[in-house]
Amino acid sequence: KRGINAGLSSAIELATPVLASRYGYPVFAGQSRSQSSHLNRRLVGILYADIVEYSRLTEEDEEGTHLRLVETMKIMTSHVTANHGRVAHFAGDAILAEFKDADSALHCAINMQLATLRQDSELDANHQVRFRIGVNFGDVITEEGDIYGKAVNLAARLESLASTGGICVSDIARSNLTSQSRCKFVSMGKRHVKNISETEEVFRIVIDAQQVEDIDLTSAVKLSAVAS
Repeated sequence: KRGINAGLSSAIELATPVLASRYGYPVFAGQSRSQSSHLNRRLVGILYADIVEYSRLTEEDEEGTHLRLVETMKIMTSHVTANHGRVAHFAGDAILAEFKDADSALHCAINMQLATLRQDSELDANHQVRFRIGVNFGDVITEEGDIYGKAVNLAARLESLASTGGICVSDIARSNLTSQSRCKFVSMGKRHVKNISETEEVFRIVIDAQQVEDIDLTSAVKLSAVAS
């Protein structure tokens, strides 16, 4: 037993600097990770978008779907940048982005949906690349360029509640909007979402495409210029 314990202690001692380097927390003698860790946090607008029925689209037309996905992600990224946001990561057919505030995240989501609608307007409905989007606002953990935490998880759950081509917004994101929006917010009531204990009031957005383009929500790149 004494030999086993000694070996285990040596292994932990050797592994600790590696773990500290990988996960970015300081290590002191006799101190656990929970005692020594320091996490970077910030308050941001969060957008999570995912392609609807991507598996079916790939099954029916693998190469065509991939090419449309690549082009669509370029357009999505351009809208994130135009709204002073940053892509945290791509996960296959999904995109996670952060913004300085809730307004920027919402404006980006609206213009993303309009851009994809215009991009695939000439395709048969069964072959269009369409997204569902969730928008939230909250405190996130940042590490190595990615973002984590409950607020991110909720944005992903909101996305799953959205309809094809739709946007779902949390109550806290709606409450933190500072600009006047001509979009209509329709309450979907308080919802239980997977792996989050508290109920969340969810709103879906009704978009008038002509109104959105008229008021130029992004104050940056015009939709027609990005999608052309």
